[in-house]
Amino acid sequence: MRVFDGFIFCLTVILLWGIVPLSESPAVAQSEKKLAPKIDSRHISLRPYRIRIEIAYAPGTRFSPENRLNLQVQLQQIIERSVGEKWTLSKAKQQQSDTPSAVGISENDWLPLPSSVGLSRLHSENILKRYSQQTFDKLFLIAIEPYGIGYQVSGREFDVLSQQLCPLEKQNTYEKAFLADTVFKSIRDLFSSVITIENVNNDLVTVSEQGSQYLTPDPTVCTLEKGFYFQPFFRYLNRDREVKNIQFIPWTYLILEDINRKYATCSLASGLRGILSGSRRRVETLAQHVKPEYPQTKLSLIPRGTSTQTYAGMRVQTSLLNPQEVRQLQTEAKKQKEKNKDAKPITQDYILDESLTNRSGTVTLHTDPQHPLIWLYVRSGKALVANVPYIPGIAPEVSIQIPDDRIRLNVEGELAVLNGELIEAVASLSMEMSRIRKWAKNDEWEKVDEGIRKLEGGISPKQIYQEKLSVIRVSAIEAAQQQKNRAAQSRIASLCRDTADRIDRFLDPSGIIDLKTEIQDLKQLQRQDARR
Repeated sequence: MRVFDGFIFCLTVILLWGIVPLSESPAVAQSEKKLAPKIDSRHISLRPYRIRIEIAYAPGTRFSPENRLNLQVQLQQIIERSVGEKWTLSKAKQQQSDTPSAVGISENDWLPLPSSVGLSRLHSENILKRYSQQTFDKLFLIAIEPYGIGYQVSGREFDVLSQQLCPLEKQNTYEKAFLADTVFKSIRDLFSSVITIENVNNDLVTVSEQGSQYLTPDPTVCTLEKGFYFQPFFRYLNRDREVKNIQFIPWTYLILEDINRKYATCSLASGLRGILSGSRRRVETLAQHVKPEYPQTKLSLIPRGTSTQTYAGMRVQTSLLNPQEVRQLQTEAKKQKEKNKDAKPITQDYILDESLTNRSGTVTLHTDPQHPLIWLYVRSGKALVANVPYIPGIAPEVSIQIPDDRIRLNVEGELAVLNGELIEAVASLSMEMSRIRKWAKNDEWEKVDEGIRKLEGGISPKQIYQEKLSVIRVSAIEAAQQQKNRAAQSRIASLCRDTADRIDRFLDPSGIIDLKTEIQDLKQLQRQDARR
């Protein structure tokens, strides 16, 4: 009985303790539902941008609370009048008014320095740390500070999908009545459209812009235009649809070619092969509008891998043509040259500018508003080591990894020496054969026989230079294989192949055989003349 009573007591305790989690589970579930972000199932073209605007006032502006409230009201009216339903500024009914990341226009109270200097010191990590749960798509941070007799409006945009903080934008106004218009102009210039990549067909990409189904009352505001450039990026998600990593695709751009309300067509310019093609699990492929913001960009050439080589004196050529168009131009030039031997070569007409890297391996690329996108052709000697598209001005500095080209350069130097020796050997052989012909004409047959014996008795010059070339080729290819540098292997093979062709052409043993035949014929002619 005691055992049975103890069992009943334990069972009762377990049931009593179980009441607490059972009674609290609905509340926990409701709180988790509140915290869980809702996934919008609508197509991206039907999802308007959720906008949050924060305005910070420098101490010297002397804006009263009424002035600040009037500015926010005027700004919201301008946005509704110009952008319309494409931007969402009003809070949803179920959204709490005290939510830190709610959409709308509010006053910023957390910037340490409410000025352009304070905005320039911000990083994306600061925004993500403050707004861990983002209920907006775009965050515009505006700072208003005194500027002479007027005001300076500084702003930066933070995009949630790409988690990028754009460069600082500044505008000035001298009338307080125009301050709301100036703030809107700054926001309009800061705004960067986001598109999702729907389909890729070779170099044509079908995309769709967020909120494209909502037409703006002012068609010149926040609307895509032909010729816009976009830089694609990947959003890697986990099983819970949370972002693990965001990766921008380097040296790849989309150029807007055709637009309709739901879809648009872009052409692809990329230095990478097949980067957008293929399906990826739990990966979102999007692109963000980019435009030049700086007057120039410093391009740095850095070695790939663990090499410490500095790429000084390398040629960086700029062109408007991609490699395929360049090859077509070169092919046409070769055809013209074959038809007309006096035709001038036009293979370099595609080069806009050419610069040499300094001791640090850097070169400056200037922004051209007429031609934002250019192609970079990086050459080490005669070899093309990189060709990629780029838009100068979208970043103050950029670097490109270049394969270690020292092996190929050493091969070029060794082959230059070998070719010089080859020229001397061919010249020496030619002089020796001329001397033998002269002896034959002067009936100095003993000297002729001695000279031919020397030519035949020594080691073949062709064999000598083939062995030298083999040593250069094998050692260089082994070094390239150790670095896993396939580009260097193919270039080394091509250079050695050209030198091998020269050796075969100029040191062919058939020349000595032809000389002996010529001497025999001359000997017979002289004997026939002596008999007569």
